Amino acid sequence: MNLFCRAFHGPADWGWVNEQMGVLRVEDTSGIIGIDADTNETVAACIMDNWTRNSVQAHLIIKNSMALRNGFLEEIFDYMYNVKGVNRIYGLVPGDNVKALKINAHIGFTEKMRLDDAWEEGIDYVVVEMKKENCNYLPKLEAA
Repeated sequence: MNLFCRAFHGPADWGWVNEQMGVLRVEDTSGIIGIDADTNETVAACIMDNWTRNSVQAHLIIKNSMALRNGFLEEIFDYMYNVKGVNRIYGLVPGDNVKALKINAHIGFTEKMRLDDAWEEGIDYVVVEMKKENCNYLPKLEAA
């Protein structure tokens, strides 16, 4: 895979994003789109919203897991932590989405809390968090 990342462009990208995940577009929505340059296929996206001075909510869409091995995570975390300057990233995951919870845990998110029946009756919303100091996808500074 030859991954190319570019900024999310609302009018052009919103249809694809909505097909994958029912995220509501809000005033501060931004994101990064991952495209396989060999096929011109959109393979991943990170849609970000609810920005504060120290945090952001992120919505990950991974259509091809090879994007995770080809720099997508490094790109999105660099953007949120280093370019935008937040120190915490939050996500809301339906408790029955076992695959998403597993991927989030694998890349370093930790479960912060569960909101009982918040997704729907019988299904919790799981709040996950990643602090900048715990992110393994940022370049490490070498000691002098």
